[in-house]
Amino acid sequence: MKTTIAAALFILILLTSQAQAQEPLVFAADRDYAPYSMIIDGRQAGIDMEVLMEAAHRAQLQIKFQFTSWEELLDMVKEGEIDGAVSLFASTEREKTAIYMDAIPLHYSSYALFTKVGQTFTFKTYSDLKGKIIGKVAGIDLGDEFSAARTAGTMDVKEYPDIASVIEGVLSGELDAFAGNLDVTFWRLKEMGMTSSIVSLPKQILSDKPAYAVLSRTGAVEDKSLVIQKLERAMQEMRRDGTYNKIARRYLFRF
Repeated sequence: MKTTIAAALFILILLTSQAQAQEPLVFAADRDYAPYSMIIDGRQAGIDMEVLMEAAHRAQLQIKFQFTSWEELLDMVKEGEIDGAVSLFASTEREKTAIYMDAIPLHYSSYALFTKVGQTFTFKTYSDLKGKIIGKVAGIDLGDEFSAARTAGTMDVKEYPDIASVIEGVLSGELDAFAGNLDVTFWRLKEMGMTSSIVSLPKQILSDKPAYAVLSRTGAVEDKSLVIQKLERAMQEMRRDGTYNKIARRYLFRF
């Protein structure tokens, strides 16, 4: 009888352990970051989401996504309310709360200033923005130069909850220009039928800045180093065998 009970307990423990091991990793993604992460007709989509899903499959890990706002995503990573997230720029401040999969970026981002057709102005240095009102999506890191110019009061920076409201800010005259990711902004302008109304200025604020997947430092994932190693290895393999470009090409012709 004791042997039977012990065997039953062993099986129960084994099944519980297997169930726990199969719990999917939950990653947060910005719902307003097309073509990298977005909701289309109620379906999760985007380059970063598809790449990480494929990497998890190759690494024999289960993963699912929770789409939210960018500011909420950053808070969830900081508080350990999520296992990981996409697509973060590396910074000293963020590295306090996030462990970066920095062996291989999810994508590279370039940012520029956008303004209304017919109201363009010269932008070669940040001193050219003196007295201008510049919009940006809240929580987006635009680099040290932009931050320093903002702190110095060179330009007035106004933050908005999403890219659509920033675009409306320019169209309504609230803003002189806004800082936007080139791929994300052109995608949204095309959706809004505004490609002939808004133009980008030639000088880029950021050029080919890498964006990474991260794990929350205080999240529930037990062996974070092993998980990162597996996902990085899989993503590197995807770059080598052309899978990354195949995924990205479904969204951006330049791939």
